[in-house]
Amino acid sequence: MQFKDSKVVLFHGVVDLRKGAAGLVGLIDNPEPQTWYLFSNRSRTLLKCVRLDRSGVWMGTRRLKQGHYHWVERSRGSSCLDAHAAEDLCSGKQPKIYD
Repeated sequence: MQFKDSKVVLFHGVVDLRKGAAGLVGLIDNPEPQTWYLFSNRSRTLLKCVRLDRSGVWMGTRRLKQGHYHWVERSRGSSCLDAHAAEDLCSGKQPKIYD
């Protein structure tokens, strides 16, 4: 996944990833266009990303073959990631997050 020149928001906590694009967008306060929003399941093995643009909503899913995603473990809220940290996270590496 390419996050270059995009804002990336990582949602803390656990999200029911059976939700579709509309359900995930409903969790976002004031969604911004051209921004990637990342969500994860309880076991941190599945990641869903949502992005809004002028045409509608893009949604993607990524599952690691082994291991789990290195998620910020907080009960709620979100963190902004730079493109490099988001790419690290999606590839299963530990991202550098600055709040």
